[in-house]
Amino acid sequence: MYKFAAASENELIVFGSARPGYTKKQVNEWIKFMHNQGIQRVCCLLPETQLAGYSDLLGVYRQVFGINQVCWAPIKDFNIAAPEILVYQILPFLAIANQYKEKVVVHCSGGIGRTGHVLVAWLIAGRGLSNKSAIAAVKHTGRNPYEAVIAAPFKGQNPWNVAAELNRLLDECHRFKNKLL
Repeated sequence: MYKFAAASENELIVFGSARPGYTKKQVNEWIKFMHNQGIQRVCCLLPETQLAGYSDLLGVYRQVFGINQVCWAPIKDFNIAAPEILVYQILPFLAIANQYKEKVVVHCSGGIGRTGHVLVAWLIAGRGLSNKSAIAAVKHTGRNPYEAVIAAPFKGQNPWNVAAELNRLLDECHRFKNKLL
């Protein structure tokens, strides 16, 4: 349900998911599902344009999970995270969850692309996996960290350039891992 799965088969703390539905009832059902999975933190990747369909999704998250238990790190659909947002906002939030052994869910809209590359980044920086191993582990869970690369031509972008940007971002995660482990 909600495409909920751990970042990898062996991951016990960081999970990925699709967003909740737009109605208050659907949001509450999503939250209940996450609580039943032991989730204590939420990292929401939805930009303002995708939050507009909700009454106050981030406010509800902060009320239910706690103000310090919610990270809002907007990434546009079919895009890669900005390095400063990934390295200085998302990864530290996931590292704190790991330090306190608090399960955290990362979600975008569909739970595939943006969530996928953030989970790959976590497995590299937080678990010490190689790029190749982290990508394979995340793809095995049904996510596609290359979604932005695949969508690039439809946005008038060169997919090779987007792939290179993703690789640079993941390489940056290797430099950050000694600070997280």
